[in-house]
Amino acid sequence: MAKKRNHFLPLLIILGAYMWFVRGFLFRPLWFDEALTVLNFALAPNPAAIYLNYSIPNNQICYTFLLRLWIEFQPAFLDTTVWLRLLSVLLGAGTLSALYLLFRTRFGNGRLLLPVLVALGISVPFLIYATALRGYMLSALLVTLTLHFALRFARCREWKSWLCYAAGSLLTVGTIPSNLVMLAGVVLYALPLFQADFYRKRSFWLLAFTPPAMLLFFYLPVMRQFIGAVNLGEGWNSGGKVLLAVLAAFSYSFAMLLIPATGSLLAFDRRRYNWLWSARAAIWLLPIPMALLLKVAPFPRVFFPFWPLWALLLAGGLRDLSALNCRWRRRWQPAVWIAALTAAVLLWGWLAQWPELRLAFSRRNGGNGSDDYFFGYYLRNEHTPDKTVAELKKRYPNGTPPIYLSFSADPWAVMFYGNLNGLTDPANYRFDGPRGVVGSIPRGSLAILRDDESALALGQRFHVRLKELFRTPNHGVYRVE
Repeated sequence: MAKKRNHFLPLLIILGAYMWFVRGFLFRPLWFDEALTVLNFALAPNPAAIYLNYSIPNNQICYTFLLRLWIEFQPAFLDTTVWLRLLSVLLGAGTLSALYLLFRTRFGNGRLLLPVLVALGISVPFLIYATALRGYMLSALLVTLTLHFALRFARCREWKSWLCYAAGSLLTVGTIPSNLVMLAGVVLYALPLFQADFYRKRSFWLLAFTPPAMLLFFYLPVMRQFIGAVNLGEGWNSGGKVLLAVLAAFSYSFAMLLIPATGSLLAFDRRRYNWLWSARAAIWLLPIPMALLLKVAPFPRVFFPFWPLWALLLAGGLRDLSALNCRWRRRWQPAVWIAALTAAVLLWGWLAQWPELRLAFSRRNGGNGSDDYFFGYYLRNEHTPDKTVAELKKRYPNGTPPIYLSFSADPWAVMFYGNLNGLTDPANYRFDGPRGVVGSIPRGSLAILRDDESALALGQRFHVRLKELFRTPNHGVYRVE
C-alpha cells in the first residue's frame, strides 16, 4: 500500500503546483475569441446548431459542445467568467494526469516525469490555455489519450484499442482540424513498436490512415463551410516568426530541462542503435511544413497540442540520463537529482511569471499584443471590458443608447459583459467586421474606442463630434454629437 501511495506522490506534487499557479490566470476577463465562442456558438439552441454552424474556425466544435453542456451546470453563487474558465482548468489537470499515468505505465518510473510535468503545468503557455475558453487544452488531452490507445494497438493489435484510437482521433480533429498534424506525431511516436518492417504491416497503415479518415468523416456534412473557413486565411504573414514564437515559448517554459533532456545523446550506444527510435525526433519538426508551406502561417497557438508529445520526448531524455547514471554506478542518487531539478523548475516557473520578463519576451518573440504564449493584450492589467460595462451600467441603469465599438476595442468582450449585465439590447451594438463596415453612427449614440485610439479620426470618418464621457484602462467612451 505504501509503495502504491509513493507511485502517486509525484502526481499530487504536479497537480498541487499546477493548481497553485493557475489561480493567477483564472480571474481575467474574457477577450475577443473567447467571447465570440460563447455568444456566437456555445449559446446555440441545440448541439446540431453548433455542428452546422462552422462559418469560422472559432467554432472548435467538440469543445463548443462541451462548453455548452458546462454552461448548463453553472452554480448561481459562482461568477460566470470563473465558471467558464474552470472547464479548461479541469482539462489541464486531466492532461497532466493522463501524461503521468501514460509514462508510468509504459516506462515504469513516474518520478522521472516530476520535473517535466511540473515545468509543463506551471508554464505560462499551459496556464493561458488551461484557463482559456478555447479548444486547445481539450486538444492536448485528446492527443494524450489518443497516444495511449495508439501505443496499445501497436503492441497488442487489439480491435478494441483501435476503436478507442479512432474515437480519439475523431474527437481530436473535431475539436480543431489542424490537430491532424499532432496525430501524425502520435503515429511517429508509435512507429518503433511496429519494428523495422513496419511498412509491410497492415496494422501500421491502419494506424496511419485512421486520423485523415476521421477528419473526412467529421467534416464531410459541413464540407462547404469547412472549405470556406480554411480559405479565410487567418494567421500570421511570416511562418518564420510563428516558428520563432513556438520555439521561444517552449524554451521559456522548459529552460531548466533543455540540457538534462539531452541524456539521449549522452547515452548513445552505436552497437545498440535502432533508427526507428530516432524517428520520434521528427515530431519536433512537424510544425515546420505547416508554418512555411501554407499560404498563411497558422497562429502559434495552433501548435500548443504538440506540447504533450514534446514533454514525453523530454521525459525520454531524462530517462536515458537516468539509465546512464545507472551505468556509471549511480554517481548521483536519483531521488536527489530529480528533487534538485524539480526545485530548479519551480524557481524558474515562479520567475517566468513576472510581467516584466513576459512582456520583454512578448515584444521580442511573441508578436506583442497578438502574442499567444507570453503576454498578449488580453492578459494585461489594462484589459478591463468588464469595468467599462460596469461604469456604463452605473450611468445608464435603464439601458444605453446604441453603441458603436471599434474593432480594436475588443467588441465581443464588451458585448459579452454587456449581455451579462443587461446593458442594452444586443441589436444595439455596431462594429466593423469581416461582413462589412459600419456606414454611419447616429447622434446621441455612444462610441467605445480602445484607450490609445483617436476620437478625432473616428469623428472625421463619420462626420460627427465625439464628447468624452469617461475613460477606463481599456477604453475611451464617448457620446456622439
